[in-house]
Amino acid sequence: MAAGPSSKLEELEDRLESFIENLRVVGVIAGNFQQNGQGVLNERLNTAVEHMRMLDREKDNFSDIDIPVQVLNYVDDGRNPDLFTQHQLEKTLGDYQAVQRKTETYKMFRDELVRQLESSFPVEVNAYLAHRQMTRPSS
Repeated sequence: MAAGPSSKLEELEDRLESFIENLRVVGVIAGNFQQNGQGVLNERLNTAVEHMRMLDREKDNFSDIDIPVQVLNYVDDGRNPDLFTQHQLEKTLGDYQAVQRKTETYKMFRDELVRQLESSFPVEVNAYLAHRQMTRPSS
């Protein structure tokens, strides 16, 4: 049975975390290099190369995933990509609230227009309300 998309992503995440941890250890070993640590350093570098080969082989399994350019820009700027999602949600919420306010304003305008028209054209407004299956706006 083939692995689902989320399990593929989880496996990739695990591999990337392992790769990053290995590179961190390589940095520590190289930063405190001593001749007797050459074997360990070589082993860690070979592991890093193997991780890169594995990631290169797996890249085609993720060709159907689109990452917004803005997310990549966040990463390039050294920001957490999760902040992009948070900012997008906040922006969407703000846009939604603005649309809700506009909708409410239009409803109030419609109700006032119907009230004003009803005083001059009661028969026509009643026909309109019946046709639209609307209730009479409250005063």
